[in-house]
Amino acid sequence: MKNQFVKTFVLFFIISILAISQKKETNILYQHSVINALSAGVYEGDLSLDNLKQFGDFGLGTFNNIDGEMIVLDGKVYQIKTDGIPVEAADNLITPFAAVTFFKSDTTLEIKNPQTLQQIKEKIDAAVPSENYLYAIKVFGEFKRVKTRSVPKQQKPFPDLASVIKDQVTFEKETVSGTVIGFKLPEFIDGVNVKNFHFHFLSKDKNFGGHLLDLVLDKGKIEIGIIKEFRCQLPSTENFTKTKFGKEGSYLQNK
Repeated sequence: MKNQFVKTFVLFFIISILAISQKKETNILYQHSVINALSAGVYEGDLSLDNLKQFGDFGLGTFNNIDGEMIVLDGKVYQIKTDGIPVEAADNLITPFAAVTFFKSDTTLEIKNPQTLQQIKEKIDAAVPSENYLYAIKVFGEFKRVKTRSVPKQQKPFPDLASVIKDQVTFEKETVSGTVIGFKLPEFIDGVNVKNFHFHFLSKDKNFGGHLLDLVLDKGKIEIGIIKEFRCQLPSTENFTKTKFGKEGSYLQNK
């Protein structure tokens, strides 16, 4: 009887430790590489999507060779190439830049009247407690209009990101349900990530998405999650090691 009690206690202890170790860490932004590197043409990373998903279920980024826009939503990773159609990305794909978190909403704003992208940003600015924290932003509902973009896959020698964006392909859709995925980050993170707002979009039916350029939200909700911890892993690739970084990626902002 005593031995059985000991075995039961040990088993319970092991299960408890495993449960604690597997607990999702919210309020942490995990990032692979820095935006200055991507801006300078560092399009080769060494982090697989399978490993990326261990650090978050919500976020954005891109794929090696800038092969489309990345959206991470509800633990799934979507790739939007220049046809504008999202596909669920294979776990063995590699990212040169991504930022993810386990999304947890701290503030919810209900939107009952049409709002432009600028008006949405103003509401978020008014709702956050400080400009010195990082915020995960989720906007979902029914949209009157959404405009997105993607960029073509690149080959070596890689041009800088500003040159790549000149060849962007844009998409526009009216009357669409979906989710805006992104972040509002402070000024001091400029160069490491995109300061201010950076958004991607994924339609509810998973048939439309990309880097967000513009929108009009008819009605829906804005969820804001405050982030007070930041972790960054740098690639070990030759592309990263030998590239001299240039200007910050301010042209990625959703201005």
